[in-house]
Amino acid sequence: MPKAHKSRSGGAKLAPDTPRGTPLPIASGTLELIDEADGSVTVYVNGVPSSSLNSDPDVLDFEYMRHEAAAIKAWDATRSDHAWLALHVGAAACTLPRHLAHVHQSSRHIAVDIDLALAEYARRWWDLPRAPRLRIREEDGLVALSRREAATLDLVVRDAFAGDTTPTHLAGASWWGHAKRVLRPGGLVVANVAVRPQDRSSWDDATAAASAFGGLLAIGEHAVLKRKRRGNVVLVTGADDQVMSALKRYAASAPLPTGVVANWT
Repeated sequence: MPKAHKSRSGGAKLAPDTPRGTPLPIASGTLELIDEADGSVTVYVNGVPSSSLNSDPDVLDFEYMRHEAAAIKAWDATRSDHAWLALHVGAAACTLPRHLAHVHQSSRHIAVDIDLALAEYARRWWDLPRAPRLRIREEDGLVALSRREAATLDLVVRDAFAGDTTPTHLAGASWWGHAKRVLRPGGLVVANVAVRPQDRSSWDDATAAASAFGGLLAIGEHAVLKRKRRGNVVLVTGADDQVMSALKRYAASAPLPTGVVANWT
């Protein structure tokens, strides 16, 4: 995915037994750890920033993950039942599942990734919750959704990339249709999208989402939302007016100029 903006937060030495600056083999290519000046550790997969490790579970270093967490927090605030089940398509180092399990204590999480070796590294690196709070599986993201029974999930998070692009089979009508099918009433989908000027893949992704759900919200920096600059946009489907209002308040106080757009395509 495109390089994400990070927060300025400290952290204790993480993954001390894993060398820095050295590509290590995994099933899908290589991973590499780079220490940051703020004490966090950036995980690169095939040369692309994939996750950030931070000793503080309250902190999300990547800007787009803070957008995702804000959408989920706003959605959770509208629910009477906070014991929800989430499926994460694209586990990587499980940064977001770890954060959400900490912040939303009654939530449970399933994280799937095509590369189990990366998840096994993540289990060694830091304090991930154990099953049943967080279960990690080696599975393709479309297969994971297509095999689910209808109305068995409350939240779906998609953050899966091949290089800096969402695989096409995870961004089309079939994936979004299954995402709609597996959600319980009032469920939410949050998806990280890479945006590049003159590239229609983000438009196609958003169009498929809007078609399946009848509308969507998009959160991102203004220039990225206008497709004038590379970056990340977070798609949110299934949100109501309360979530929209909460996200606009969040965007107004975000560290970087952030917008929330309805029916972004």
